[in-house]
Amino acid sequence: MNTYFRIPIYWAILLFATLPVYGQGPVVVDTEPVKERTFHDRISLVGRTSAKIESKIVSEVSGRVAEINASEGTWVKSSQPLITIDSERLYLTLKAKEAESQQATVQAELAKDQKARAVELKKQNLISDAGFDSAVVWDVIQAANYQRVNSDRLKLKLDYENSVIKAPFDGYTGRRLVDVGEWVTPGLAIFEMVDLSAIKIIVDLPERYFGHLQIGSEVNVTVSNDTETEIMGHVTGISPNASRETHTYPVIIEVDNSTGKLGGGMLVRTILTLNEEFRSLAVPKDAIVRQGNKTIVYTIDDGKATSIPVSITSESGKTLAVESQMLKVGMPVVTRGNERIYPGADVTTGEDQKTEEIRESSE
Repeated sequence: MNTYFRIPIYWAILLFATLPVYGQGPVVVDTEPVKERTFHDRISLVGRTSAKIESKIVSEVSGRVAEINASEGTWVKSSQPLITIDSERLYLTLKAKEAESQQATVQAELAKDQKARAVELKKQNLISDAGFDSAVVWDVIQAANYQRVNSDRLKLKLDYENSVIKAPFDGYTGRRLVDVGEWVTPGLAIFEMVDLSAIKIIVDLPERYFGHLQIGSEVNVTVSNDTETEIMGHVTGISPNASRETHTYPVIIEVDNSTGKLGGGMLVRTILTLNEEFRSLAVPKDAIVRQGNKTIVYTIDDGKATSIPVSITSESGKTLAVESQMLKVGMPVVTRGNERIYPGADVTTGEDQKTEEIRESSE
């Protein structure tokens, strides 16, 4: 083999890496000036999640469990069967009551007709007072009998329909509390269910911040297993009584969980917006670049990218409050293209490039 090709591979990589790159111009970026604006103070607290709705589904009838229709830990839709109770006795009793109801209906109609005839005869003085009173009383008795029998029929029909215990809302099944063959009674819990479409978070507000938070204020929630994603929530309740042990005030936060990122019992980090306001330097969220534990923004100095460490102290919509001794109002910060640059990189803005193209074309 020719000896010129026996250069070790790492030396070859180093050689090509150090070669100058010709024809590569500055990176085109977009910038926005640093501003000053008013923000609200914020406080970071750890909270624990729970489902907004947690229910124990109960039986409304007595009977033997005939069938399990849903397994534990599965998502079910509203009205989907969970447990079926043996309903054969209920069915037979219902049929007997329906026949009795039909008989009561006929008797009530006959009594009503007899009363109507008695009224006409009374007008013509063709019926005695005793005969008239008897017709009226009989009508009342049969009407009441019909109401009683029909109410019993409707109750049996409802019990028959409730022999299939269904999910009252969309959600996840929890523990199943009965098994096939067991006898259940009205009020006995048969299944646990949770609705995770909305999540409740409880955090403990330190005593010194009591009165500095209001119902409806925004809360940023960061999921422990997805630190890059923030979910917006709102304060829905503030306890007026402090805990005797910790001297903190429980705060209830509600978060929309339609994406399913949160489960019950999770620890999450919350950032609560307080009532107090302060003035601060403000940059767009897109200007922030995270490098490990550091947070920086890029500005442009004589055509070169310069990184500036910043500390985020608050936020409002798409704007962040930042602290930095190197950042000043009016300085440009890179909002687009900052993922492709590094300290010292050649950069130009879209406006600068357009101006340069116009100048070159005029020449």
